[in-house]
Parts: sequence; structure tokens; C-alpha cells
Amino acid sequence: MSYQDAIQDSDIIDGLDVRYLKFFGLWQVINDYRTTGKKNNIIKTTVLISLLLAVPYVVFQFLSYFYIEVDIQKATFLNLNSLGAIQLCCRVFVFWIRIDSQSRLVNLMKKNFLVIPIQKQEAVYELYNEISKTTNFWCLTYILVNISVVILYIADPGVSVDYILYHTGNMDAVTTGRKKILGGWYPFPMNESPYYELIFLYESVCVLWAGVLIAVYFCLFFQVLCCLYAQFVVLGYDAQTFNFDLENGEMLHHYHLRLSDTFRRILQDHQNLLRYSDELRSVYNPLVTLTLGFGILVFIIGALQFLLGETMSPAFMFKMSKVFVFQGVEVFLYCFGSSFIEAASSDLQFAIYSSQWYKASKEIGKAVQMMMVGAKNGVRLTAIRMYPVNRETLMAILQFTYSTSTLMSRMTE
Repeated sequence: MSYQDAIQDSDIIDGLDVRYLKFFGLWQVINDYRTTGKKNNIIKTTVLISLLLAVPYVVFQFLSYFYIEVDIQKATFLNLNSLGAIQLCCRVFVFWIRIDSQSRLVNLMKKNFLVIPIQKQEAVYELYNEISKTTNFWCLTYILVNISVVILYIADPGVSVDYILYHTGNMDAVTTGRKKILGGWYPFPMNESPYYELIFLYESVCVLWAGVLIAVYFCLFFQVLCCLYAQFVVLGYDAQTFNFDLENGEMLHHYHLRLSDTFRRILQDHQNLLRYSDELRSVYNPLVTLTLGFGILVFIIGALQFLLGETMSPAFMFKMSKVFVFQGVEVFLYCFGSSFIEAASSDLQFAIYSSQWYKASKEIGKAVQMMMVGAKNGVRLTAIRMYPVNRETLMAILQFTYSTSTLMSRMTE
């Protein structure tokens, strides 16, 4: 990797809030890697703790199918509660493996990423500030949602150990046994001290660690996504508002040179944005694929439980709703964030067309035409390498969930 300078607060887009990244050490991880090319102890410790917490839990949950009686409701607990641990490991590993790319992508957070004329700085500041406020709102909303879900999980340990070990069906009907946080099985005497207390503590730490870290890493990815959107918006504004008039006494040749230089600058900025877009799509593809895949899985499991489950107790529905909210917000933000980038990058075509591109030199004019053709389809995230992610994806997920669950329900009947 080629070493880069650390990003200072003064470099960041005005209004963009990165305090939570600093608080959890991610900002230092990125800056240390940018300046030294090495992963620091913060990320190494994070990966180690995440593995120590998540791997045993996932292993025990899948082993439980061989040791306890499981119906569809209990299987729902076992599957859904494992998703958070799997997501945490995947998110941390993607950051660990692609930290070189992630350290470059945070360049999109810089307010001087594009070369904007001084006379437009005030208007550009307003554009950046408006998008920053929206980004901060959604990041804060997502963090609060995750923290609320974590608090509810710990404060409401509503799964009876006796239900997990000895019963199926309605979980509310089992009033005996101590309550635990997650619906998982462990190869220990779960009802006895000190095993019960140790399991309760372990699950509390797991839920807290996974809930907070998943939110922090997602918000880092989402902020970079929104900053790419902001850069496309600013470039579109620059392209649409630069029309020149021939100044008094100015030679026509000098006028065309000035015009061509401006278009050359915009073309270079656009090519730079496209390179960063390709890298962002490459880094985020596994994350987006995993998020959408888990979202579909959660919706299908919920639909099957509703269609095939023998009981729909209030406690079970409450726990299911927490998982839906946790997963649904991520799917929503990825789809809408990608749609915003797609709209802003494709609007660049009209912005250039509305300018005086036809007055530039032949060489520049041809390059501008190619840029307009390339900008027609826009830039967007993808899942499974080629599947486009946008607002229509949300409707496609719901339709696929309905079709799959209905088909499985009929086959069961």
C-alpha cells in the first residue's frame, strides 16, 4: 500500500459527525493504517474478542438440534439468534481483510476531494452540510435502534431454560425454570448455579458486544456511502453552473481554452469518482449480499412461523419484532443509500448536457459525450456481484418472501 496522510478533523466534510468512530477506536485504526500500513492493536483485539464470543455461541446453537427437541418456534430462536453473531464476524473480517481499500475510501469524506472553484465554495458548503445532517440522522437512528434492541434483550430475559431443555410449542405456557436472554442451548447444566449465572453473563456480553459493534461498523460503511453520494451531487452542481461568457477583450481562442480546462477538470473528477465507486462496490458487495440475504432469511422465517407455527404467543412475537427491526433498518438504509447514489450519478448526464460542452475543443467534446453516455445508468451498489441494489430491491425482497413462504406452506400442507 502507498502510505497516506492521516485524516484531520479539518479535512472532513463540514457537519459530518465521526465522534462515534473516534470513541470506538475505528478512526484511529484507519489513520494508523494510512500512515504506517499496519493494523494496530485495537483492530487485532476487536477481531480476537469477536471470535471468542461469537464462534462458541454459533457452534452450540447448531449442535442443539442433536440434543434437544426442536419445533418450528424453537428453531426460529436458534436460527435468528445466531445471525447476529455471524453478521458480527463477517463485518469485522471484511473490515480486516479490506482495510487497505477502506482506508482509501474514507478519502470520500474529505471536503476537498473534488476541485471546486473558490466562488462556488459557499454553495457547495450548503450542499455538503445538508447531506451531512441527513447522514448523521440515519446513523444516530440506527445506533439508537441497535442499543434499544440490546437493552430490551438484556432487560427482558424472557426465555425459560425449562422450555429450551424439555418443552416445545407455546413458550408462554412454560412458567418454571430460570429465564435467560437468548434461546440457545449449552452443553452444561443450564438451570444450576454457577452455570446459569455464567451463561447469563456470557449472553449479556455477547448481545452488548455484537449489537454495538454491528451498529458502529455499519455506520462507518453507510457514512462512506453517503459521502460518495455527496460528491456526485457537488460534481453535478459544479457541472451545471459553470457556463462561461466571453469576456470583453478576450480572444476567442483563450475562451475555448478556459472552457476546455474546466471540462477537463470535471472529467478528471468524474473519473476519480468512478474509480472510488468501483472500489466501494467491490468492498461492500459481500456486506450488502450478506445483509440482504439475512434480511430475506429473517422475513421468510417470520412468515413461515406465522403460517405454520402452532402458537403465536405475545412474548414470541415481541422477540421476533426486535429481530425484524434490527435487520430491516439495515436493508432499508442500504437500498435507499444506493438509490440516492444512482440518482445523483445519473443526473450528472443532464447537468453536463445543460452546460456549454459543445463549445469546448473537439477532443474534450468527445470525452464529454462519452462521459454523458457512461453516466446514463448511474452508479449503485450490487449484491452477488451483479444484482443491482436500490429501492426496487425492497419490493423484490417482500415479493420473494411472500412467494417462497406461500410455496413452502402449501408443500407442507
